[in-house]
Amino acid sequence: MKFSIQKKDLQTLLNEHTKVVPLRTTLPILMCALFEIKKQELTIKTTDLDQTIISKKKITNEEDGSVAIPTNKLNEIITALPNEEIRFSTNKDNLVEINNNQGTYKITGRGSDEFPEKNEEETQQNLVLSGEDFIDIVEKTSYAASKDDLKPALTGVYLNIELTKITAVATDGHKLVKFEKEITNLNKIEQAIIIPSKFFNILKNSINTKEDVVININTDQILTKQKEFTFISRIIKEKFPDFNSVIPENNKLKGVLNAEEFLSCVKRIAIFSNRTTKQIVATFNADGVVVSAEDIETSASGKEHFMCDFEGEEITTSYNAKYLQEVIQHINNKKINIYLNTPLTAAVLKPEKQKEKENLTTLLMPLRLNV
Repeated sequence: MKFSIQKKDLQTLLNEHTKVVPLRTTLPILMCALFEIKKQELTIKTTDLDQTIISKKKITNEEDGSVAIPTNKLNEIITALPNEEIRFSTNKDNLVEINNNQGTYKITGRGSDEFPEKNEEETQQNLVLSGEDFIDIVEKTSYAASKDDLKPALTGVYLNIELTKITAVATDGHKLVKFEKEITNLNKIEQAIIIPSKFFNILKNSINTKEDVVININTDQILTKQKEFTFISRIIKEKFPDFNSVIPENNKLKGVLNAEEFLSCVKRIAIFSNRTTKQIVATFNADGVVVSAEDIETSASGKEHFMCDFEGEEITTSYNAKYLQEVIQHINNKKINIYLNTPLTAAVLKPEKQKEKENLTTLLMPLRLNV
């Protein structure tokens, strides 16, 4: 295999491909990028078996062939080289030789036959979203998905696609986000799927908000093409929890918070919380809300009074400061309405002013108060 490519072009490709290369794995081949030359075209593939990225680039001085190259080592080498043409060649033992005007560098690759196959399946349905709508869904929901692989369904974003509306839900058991958005260009699709949140996070930086995003939905995977990249992800075949049944409907206590100022308050008080529990206490009453934290292990404590409009009887509840900060940041509104019921009932948070044709509801589970 032989080919030449400009350093900046290869680095652009590798920067995208490394997003799916696992840091640790029992399959060393997954830490490699598969390079294939065929008909004056370079194809690069990387995968973690759940997500796959494929890119194609026209190249020169080609000789057909394929090899799997360790991604991290290759990235280090390419980053260190000057911005000029780089020449690649391999031998039958998968030794990869890299040449430029300064020198020659050699690394050991692997046989392409070791690399797992992941091909484009025949499309069954297409979901078409504007780039702006896609990013909106990702930003408002994916942060709430679980990182725990023992609960596969919770590591994804549930999408319920109806004729004129899409509902996106994510939860990790501590917080839950339900985002409903009326959309008119869904191509008459009606389907419910769970998409790994990692796929959304990989893809979002490649989306042009001024262009449509076409997502091909197949039996076991989804696929979308952005510029020279093809992004493929498996669909999570698990049952998503009944989220509607856990959203409280009788939270009659209501507070109106200035989001930016309240976020600053929570960040300050969080400094004094226990490093493990990150527990802060909030007491809401007619005078506003008192936010406090205490770490018995270090004898540190902090307390602030925060002005807010509150309707109802006084209530004291407690939250994980990190989760509360995440929720406030992703609601992304000047003012937030918080609805409470009892100290152990989930808080419901909503932007005071919802955008037209949108409905965002966020749940935050409380911590048990230390008495």
